[in-house]
Amino acid sequence: MSFTDLHSHILPGLDDGASDEAESLAMARAALGGGTTVMVATPHWDLEERSAPWDLIAPLVAEFRRKLELEGLGLELLPGAEVRLNSGLYRLTGDEDALKKLTLAGNGRYILVDLPLMDFPVGAEETLFRIQLRGCTPILAHPERNRRLADDPVLLRDLVDRGVELQVNSGSLLGTYGRAARRQAAALLKEGLARLMASDAHRPAERGPDLSGAWEKARDLLGTGAADVLLRENPRAVLAGADLSALPIRGTSRRRAWRR
Repeated sequence: MSFTDLHSHILPGLDDGASDEAESLAMARAALGGGTTVMVATPHWDLEERSAPWDLIAPLVAEFRRKLELEGLGLELLPGAEVRLNSGLYRLTGDEDALKKLTLAGNGRYILVDLPLMDFPVGAEETLFRIQLRGCTPILAHPERNRRLADDPVLLRDLVDRGVELQVNSGSLLGTYGRAARRQAAALLKEGLARLMASDAHRPAERGPDLSGAWEKARDLLGTGAADVLLRENPRAVLAGADLSALPIRGTSRRRAWRR
């Protein structure tokens, strides 16, 4: 069973990810080598600053798909975005059609939300709630790296209780971002708070798209079933616009009534 990666910066020249086509192709090879067959291209999207026009994303994905085919690389690439959590996103929640264009694979259900690393912006909870009112489910990218959430577990649990999903970076679990992020990522997974894991790949190797090591680490930490839910079953559910499954965490009881 292959992996599905919901968070990557594989499109060349759009943000701080792949710098050119050669690096994008190297990322695709690394992803395939690690067992990933489906990847969502999620360039940074900041509605308060200049970003490439949204209408460019789908054509760029289609163009890169053709290059993957020419290179004989069987990676399925889908369009998406990592949308910055700020007042620009708050304003966009007033336009349901525009908001749903930013969802992963354009399916109208899940939107990947980019958290700053140091704080939790004023009005963030209201913005996330307004996204939900429009029929979308926010997925917070790399919450384990956010200092405010690390210091305020009550806030984090409250967000999950309200239906916000959490996506842990594979590199965090492997220690790429330091011991604090690794401990927080492991804690979120052990408690069943985070139900998704993705690469957040920016380069072919360091901060790369190979998910095999993270799957093995999750398997050792939680069991094979939970590792498969994190990197196979739930990411596919996101792309299908379906509900996510709870993690069948080995050796724990299902005490989380709020998870129901």
